[in-house]
Amino acid sequence: MLRLSILCDDTVASGGYLTEHGVSMLIELPNGHRWLLDTGTTDIFLRNAQRMGENLDGLTGIVISHGHEDHTGGLTFYPRLKGSPPVYGHPYIWHKQYEVAKGEPVRVLGMPCLSRRYADPAFRPVRNTSALDDDLYFLTDIPREPGSYAPVEGKYFNEDGTGPCPILDDGTLVARTSRGLVALFGCAHAGYVNILTAIRKTFPGERLLSVAGGLHLGRASDKVMAEAVAHTAAFKAEGFTFYGGHCTGGKTIGRFREAFGDGEVKTLGAGRVIAF
Repeated sequence: MLRLSILCDDTVASGGYLTEHGVSMLIELPNGHRWLLDTGTTDIFLRNAQRMGENLDGLTGIVISHGHEDHTGGLTFYPRLKGSPPVYGHPYIWHKQYEVAKGEPVRVLGMPCLSRRYADPAFRPVRNTSALDDDLYFLTDIPREPGSYAPVEGKYFNEDGTGPCPILDDGTLVARTSRGLVALFGCAHAGYVNILTAIRKTFPGERLLSVAGGLHLGRASDKVMAEAVAHTAAFKAEGFTFYGGHCTGGKTIGRFREAFGDGEVKTLGAGRVIAF
């Protein structure tokens, strides 16, 4: 059985858990190996794990979906994790970025200093598609179709708003189960439809059992949203479920519920446990 425990999200699934802008998921594979996808912004992933009765010592590895601080900030607390788990990610996760918007303070993005210091000795770069474990794959360098939606607007390499940053380090975890594929997203900066297309090409003939994580579709146009729903419908397996969290947006949850039903579409939420 594949088991997913949500340690950090922008909302909670039930009372008693802490929340922040960020995401972190504990993935337990049928072979007993345990992986962490992202670490949120602070130590909330550790504090919620304790409340859920999860011990994060002895992790098989930590996967970083991309380098933004709301996914890497928790690495500041890496020394608390016994076993010194390797940290996997695209080699560009180290790039510092800035979010620049007219009339708003400049926001520094990218991995915090202490996170970089602790993660660097344990870092293992990943390009393209890599098998990390039995039936667990990390897809990076996702092809982006010309004109397709990829939420990278407002991100720059320089604090003066020059050097647009394409966030090429964006990656997605995919777990294979007997019932279909489970796709786990950090933010889907490569574009949700582009990522689904890449997954279908990587796993020909297989179907999508579940989507969980952040999809950055909140500001997408109606056309882009319709494409996201259509691509999901064409790819989904019997018993498909959708757990939108972090940056997905309430509008997105609503559109997917209209398409697939309230029972199949839920918010992610810290404290939620999902078994496949």
